[in-house]
Amino acid sequence: MTHRLGCEKILREFELSDEDLAERGKFDVQKYNGPWNRKLQAHGEGRAKLVNGSRYEGHFRKGLPHGKGRLFVRDGYHYDGRWRKGLKHGMGRIHYPDCSWYQGEFRKDLRHGCGSYYYPNGAQYQGNWFKDQRHGIGNYTFSDGNITLRGTWIEGVARGPAEVVMEDCRYNGYWEGNFPRGPGYFSFSAKVMVKGKFYIDKKEGGETKTLVWKPEAFENYEYSKLPLEPIPFPVEQSDMSETSSSDEDECLSRESSIMLSE
Repeated sequence: MTHRLGCEKILREFELSDEDLAERGKFDVQKYNGPWNRKLQAHGEGRAKLVNGSRYEGHFRKGLPHGKGRLFVRDGYHYDGRWRKGLKHGMGRIHYPDCSWYQGEFRKDLRHGCGSYYYPNGAQYQGNWFKDQRHGIGNYTFSDGNITLRGTWIEGVARGPAEVVMEDCRYNGYWEGNFPRGPGYFSFSAKVMVKGKFYIDKKEGGETKTLVWKPEAFENYEYSKLPLEPIPFPVEQSDMSETSSSDEDECLSRESSIMLSE
């Protein structure tokens, strides 16, 4: 039982390379097919091929993705969802090259709000995000699907009060990084519980670390004795103002194609 809590580390979400981060927010069109406005900017529903080889299909406003659209990038990376001023903004789904994917809220091109992340090994996280990281209250289900950690996440790492739900019992205590730490309780069918504590045992002269559970007492189940539940972490809201929907840039053409560069 205790071994199962420490046998699998909590995975981090997919991280963009430095090259991908440098490209974030850029939208250099090479070829465009669709309507445009008086300033010869893509404006309406159309398709575009970008200088970096990516493809976009969906709505444009003043030359940038705005509304619903799909972006296809190299190596299996693609996004399908809402856009605002050329940035992912609103509900959407993004698939990554390592076969992981995220579905939920985006703000200013970042995972931000509520969303679910699905890892290649079958693990998943459902909860709050802040500026591309797990942040706030969230549930992490391990790869075998039989252990779920509900806790507070700070900049991508689980820290503080937590509840772990397993097939045959629950654990209420504290979590730090990849493992439970300190005092806690195992409870069984809300009838009996075992009080004890977790600690890391490092063998002298070696680098091997073992997660150890030290039981201290058996007690009748009492909810009031359990450690605190996960605590919501304050999350600052980003700018959600909407752009003007004025019609000063109404479309002048329904079907057209502009070659901007070869």
